[in-house]
Amino acid sequence: MTLAKIVLGCALLLVVMYLTILRNDSSATQQAQSVSTVAVTATPAHGVTLGPVETIPLLTAYQKATASGGYLAVSAAVEQLKIYDKVPPGSTLKLTFPRAGVKQISSTFLAVGEATDPDGRAWYHIRLPIRPNGSTGWVLASDVTPVPLTHDIRIDLSEHRLDLYELGQKKTSYPVAVGKQATQTEAGDYYVTLKAKPVKTRNVYGDVIMMISAFSEALPDWPNGGQEGIHGTFETASIGKDASHGCVRLRNEDILQLTQSVPIGTPVFVRD
Repeated sequence: MTLAKIVLGCALLLVVMYLTILRNDSSATQQAQSVSTVAVTATPAHGVTLGPVETIPLLTAYQKATASGGYLAVSAAVEQLKIYDKVPPGSTLKLTFPRAGVKQISSTFLAVGEATDPDGRAWYHIRLPIRPNGSTGWVLASDVTPVPLTHDIRIDLSEHRLDLYELGQKKTSYPVAVGKQATQTEAGDYYVTLKAKPVKTRNVYGDVIMMISAFSEALPDWPNGGQEGIHGTFETASIGKDASHGCVRLRNEDILQLTQSVPIGTPVFVRD
């Protein structure tokens, strides 16, 4: 073999090696790009390429509000809020409630559930401030504004005690007076419908009154249908006793403190 053939053979070998290196580099670059693209959607493991990660659905306003022990109230966002007996189809209009509210009842309601109708529209299940106690209805979510709540009131009638809870944790307790035997405070699940300060300085409601969605079974002919409330009192000797016509009484300093944490719509759970 001559020297020229040897040189030519080496040159050809170098060219083949160079082309091989270029091809391997190109393949490596393509693989790196492919891995980078997959990493955006899923992490490859042991050479297995995973598909796109499934999108996690967003929580509804009701789910967000109740996830940590809170609640959701909804306020009318239309002039005349239509309230139905159930979610369509086959629903019937139960009542229409004005956005401005009515005497001692605002247009804010406590939501106790949610649903979607066949057309994909969201609905809220709400408590109603009407007789009979415990009445509920359904409103379109698009007709109301959601209002997250963090507190609730729990009243123990036999213990003459009102407890204020925040996100499921008891924060404060107050001694109270409750209804007499003939005009008992109605046990059940309610909510605050209105907060007001009486005009007269010396009155039976003390410094503040919070109306609730409960109605006395013994006094249906009373003003406003015998609606019950939680209010202050100047008759401090009645605290700790069965003394009222169905309302729950607190000392004035206690109701003033309580009302700061209790917006309209706040749940009120009354137990015997």
